[in-house]
Amino acid sequence: MAEPIVFISRSRIVEGKRTEFELAFAGVVDLIRATKPRTALFAAYVDESGSEVKIVHVFPDAAAMADHFEGSDDRTKSVSELIVPTDFEVYGPAPAPAIDQLRREAARAGGAVEVLADAIGGFLRALG
Repeated sequence: MAEPIVFISRSRIVEGKRTEFELAFAGVVDLIRATKPRTALFAAYVDESGSEVKIVHVFPDAAAMADHFEGSDDRTKSVSELIVPTDFEVYGPAPAPAIDQLRREAARAGGAVEVLADAIGGFLRALG
């Protein structure tokens, strides 16, 4: 059975750009919803100060994550004046090219990538 993967990206919101980022993110949500049908969850959460955003991604398997990462460099560049990626967390058996990409992005920002690939149990349920 394929194991689900959870990926969390943490970014700093450029000062004064929160509203602009929220508008841009809404467009990205529409794009992901339309073009990445196997992305089970794509949701952003902003901290109390409004200076940090965490984007949570959930995939049913590594192939879905690999598909989601196609075009992700361009999506990241499209908001590069609004947010600065800092750290990443990956839970589950993510594809090596995705981890390599995250390590490059984190290195540019002086951030870190934490990978916990060895799941000991659980499930992902599609609720409708």
